[in-house]
Parts: sequence; C-alpha cells; structure tokens
Amino acid sequence: MKIYEVIVSDLAKLDLQDIVSYISQRDSHARAKHVEHGILSKAKVLSRFPEGYPKDPYASTETQIVRFAIKWKYKILFVIENDMVQVVGIFHTAQTPEKLTSKKLFTI
Repeated sequence: MKIYEVIVSDLAKLDLQDIVSYISQRDSHARAKHVEHGILSKAKVLSRFPEGYPKDPYASTETQIVRFAIKWKYKILFVIENDMVQVVGIFHTAQTPEKLTSKKLFTI
C-alpha cells in the first residue's frame, strides 16, 4: 500500500488557528485544543488511500481536483500530487459553499 506524505498548507494552518481561537473564546481552551487535535489526527489518516475520499464540487476547478474528509462538523480539503497530500483548507460545514469558491486554496 502506498503511503503519502501529508502536508498542511499555510492557508489551512490559518484556518485551523481561526477555528481554535473561535472555540477558545466561545467555549474553552481545552475544547479548542481537543478539536485541533482531532482535525490534525484526521488529516494524518489521509496518508493512506486519499483517493477514496470524495471530490469537492465547490472547491475543485477544471485543472485541480480537491477532495475532502469530514471530522465532526469540519471539512478538511486536500489535493493529491505525486506522493504528497496537501491539506489546502479547513472549513466548518455550516459555511456557505461560496466561501470555498471565493478563497484561493492553492499554493502549489
């Protein structure tokens, strides 16, 4: 079985920081860290069989297939390139799909 390297883009790191900050302010720092750990753990699982996750119809373009995985109410968007999986964004599923199309996700 092929194992992929998983990389979290700077944009996805900022998304995660925003999520942690939001939860810390509205709930607790401990809960925010739990969510952060859960999202990062799910991202690590993408190293095995990332092709098995569905294509995101809103984030994908004509030239780039973006796939997604769900952890709780968070959508982890990623692309597969050669032996690498790059997480390009993290969004709460309550956000509108238009936010995905208006945000530049790719740095590769």
